[in-house]
Amino acid sequence: MSRTRTIAVVGVPDEEAAHLRLLVRSCARELEHEWRWGDENGADLLVVDARSFGGQMARTRALGAGVRCAVFSDEPVADAELVLPRPLRRADVVGVLNAAGAAAARDTAIAPHDDDFYVRDLGDAEAAERDASRSDPAGGSAAAAGLDEALRPTPHELRDKAAVGRVEAESPQRRYATREEMLEDTAPRGLREFLEGDLLKAPVRYALPGSPALILDPKNRVAHAPCNLAALAPYCRARWRRCDWEPLTNTELAEARESQESHGYARLLWLDVLLGSGGQLARHLDPGGTYRLKQWVEIDKDLNRYFRIGSALLTPLRLHEIAAAAEAAMADVFDFVNACDAIGLIEWQPRTRRDDGAPPEKPSLLGKLRKSFNRS
Repeated sequence: MSRTRTIAVVGVPDEEAAHLRLLVRSCARELEHEWRWGDENGADLLVVDARSFGGQMARTRALGAGVRCAVFSDEPVADAELVLPRPLRRADVVGVLNAAGAAAARDTAIAPHDDDFYVRDLGDAEAAERDASRSDPAGGSAAAAGLDEALRPTPHELRDKAAVGRVEAESPQRRYATREEMLEDTAPRGLREFLEGDLLKAPVRYALPGSPALILDPKNRVAHAPCNLAALAPYCRARWRRCDWEPLTNTELAEARESQESHGYARLLWLDVLLGSGGQLARHLDPGGTYRLKQWVEIDKDLNRYFRIGSALLTPLRLHEIAAAAEAAMADVFDFVNACDAIGLIEWQPRTRRDDGAPPEKPSLLGKLRKSFNRS
């Protein structure tokens, strides 16, 4: 019997699926079988997230086809043969994979049916088996019909099932007491509004398509993400709703603190202003003033073009002097100064004007004589 097994995931979030792949690879020596990744069709073990519609449907199909199925959940699942607890741990992954791999190989009679299962007439499968047995007498008796065959619905039920299968899962509609509450929850907002306001009361997570997931902890004013600060730039350019955030449990937040990078709210606000200034100096700042950094700002290597600007700002200089010393564009200087000012790290003085604080000049004797002459 082959020692190779196939595992597939359905409905599991991308980050957790990637974490599972990493654990399977790292604990290969502790596994009794060699596991490779595949798709749902032909898998020996299917890992599903029962919270998602796709995971629920995949689990139903797996139960009907006799495929071992592990439910990925942070709560006990009474009717599940195998449960993979959330958050993922090495010992749990090893235990589930060894238990699934030790099971006997699947009977081909209960393997998933071909694509024509839903369109062929009743009796076609039996007729095909009889024809095959006649053409190959040495092949032995045909295997017993599988569970799918025994529970095959009538054509009328097939039509109803196909119609239901085309309906996409709909999230439960939220109810709002007032129109203002609905608008507050569904209005698109930028990252800065979630950081500075009191819109979020508990830890939440949101993932932009193609970007690492961002976790905000409003109580401690800390963000967590599996990346450096510069990789969170897409969140500074996007807008989304408060209802798009996914609430986190204390266990999930604790795991994020241990496994991901932490970024203070001030750092995210700095990045948001840096990328959103558009090369224009803030209105309350004086273009002719003198600027200096109160303390050094940690700058990621992906934003190293601002490093020279920060170094020049360690001594009081005017904006054009900063640009010359850092060999940087004035637009980049404006963006950097705006970002540091937004989190209170800039110390600046407005330009001194000629008429500021100068006492009025007393008229000279010659001036008095000229005034008298002009009057006469």
